[in-house]
This record gives sequence, C-alpha cells and structure tokens, in this order.
Amino acid sequence: MKKWSMLGWWILVVLFLNACAREIPNTNTEKDNVVVLNKETVKGLEKGILKGTPLRLDQKIHLADVEKVWGKYEEMQDHEDIHTYIYTKKNRRVVIDEEELKTLYLFQVEVGITREEILQKMGNPTEGKQTGEKLVYQKRDYRITFRNIDEKTWNLIMYKVPQDH
Repeated sequence: MKKWSMLGWWILVVLFLNACAREIPNTNTEKDNVVVLNKETVKGLEKGILKGTPLRLDQKIHLADVEKVWGKYEEMQDHEDIHTYIYTKKNRRVVIDEEELKTLYLFQVEVGITREEILQKMGNPTEGKQTGEKLVYQKRDYRITFRNIDEKTWNLIMYKVPQDH
C-alpha cells in the first residue's frame, strides 16, 4: 500500500513539474502580427520607425504615404483638428492620428505578445511597474507605451516626445 501511495505522489509531482515547465506559446510572430517585437524592431523604435509598416516618426509622413502601401483606411474619425484613421492588418487594429497640419504623429498597433516577451525584448520600463497595465519606454526622442488589452494582446503606442525649446 505504501509503495502505491509513493508512486501516486511521484506521478503528481511529475505532472505538476511538467505543467510548470510549459511555456506560454509565442504569439510574437509575423504570421500573427503587423509588428513583431525583436532586436531589429527595438532598434527601429529607438529611431521612430515601426519595422514592417509604412509608419515612421523620424521624418514627416502623410496619410498618402501610408495609403501607397496599405491602401485606403477602413474607418476615419474626425475630432476637428485631429483625424484618426483605422486599418485592420493581420486581424490587428492599427490606429493612426493626424494633426491639423496633415502630418501623422501617433501610431497604435495591436500586438499579439505577452508581458514576459515585452520585458525580455524591451527590458525594464523607464516608467511604471513591470506588473502594471502599462509599460512605458523612453527611447531617445520617442515614447513607446505598451497598454494591456488581454493576457496575450498589447497595444503598442508610439509618438515623438516634443523637444524643449
């Protein structure tokens, strides 16, 4: 009887360790995302470029520049001085804000990724807590914010930080 009890406990321990050892599936792939967070993308973010998209803040771009690559937007919201354009790419929502001078200045892209993957690729956030709903990174002249949507989806928000005069 004691042998069977010990065998039962060993089976439970092995099952528990096996469950703990399983990794969360990697959702940060080109198949699932417009933007894949990797070393190259992080370097691009530091320069204001969202690799794999026509979106960039290192130079002035206009909606026509994006439309050349992605075509016409699916939805537009008019907020008087600011216009918001919405695309859906790879089942991910991409939101672009345009200022009154018709220059694009803020990008939001849904990314299939976990908190652990963000922290692994981006490091510790420059603002906020690693456990928060928002992870904020200041990369040179650009602010990159990851806002939690759900366990495996985050919204990457990027804009250029105004320079002090």
